[in-house]
Amino acid sequence: MSLKILGRLFTGPHDPSTAVIRHNHEPVVYVAVDRTGQPWDPDFRLIDIGDTAGATVVFAEHPELPRLNAVATGKLSLYFHVPDPDDDPAMRRRQVVEAIRAGWPPNGRISSFR
Repeated sequence: MSLKILGRLFTGPHDPSTAVIRHNHEPVVYVAVDRTGQPWDPDFRLIDIGDTAGATVVFAEHPELPRLNAVATGKLSLYFHVPDPDDDPAMRRRQVVEAIRAGWPPNGRISSFR
């Protein structure tokens, strides 16, 4: 199931204990999402956002993972967004991160239908 956050499509969910973005993969903007509720009526709460910036990121070893796990009250998952390849990818990823931080939903709650 993908999520739309402020008009941008994020694919996932990916398990933080196994997700890896390698330096030779397309860099992504990632969000950490706490999913609670029933399968037919889920609640999603945005708890973190970042950019892999062309580096290898092994999320199981990410320094923020213990904090993210502590904050999550349900299932912690990652979702990835790859900007349009026609744009300058690094600038576009920064813009996406800044836009989402500026428009951070109240209490982090997001809708999968935004």
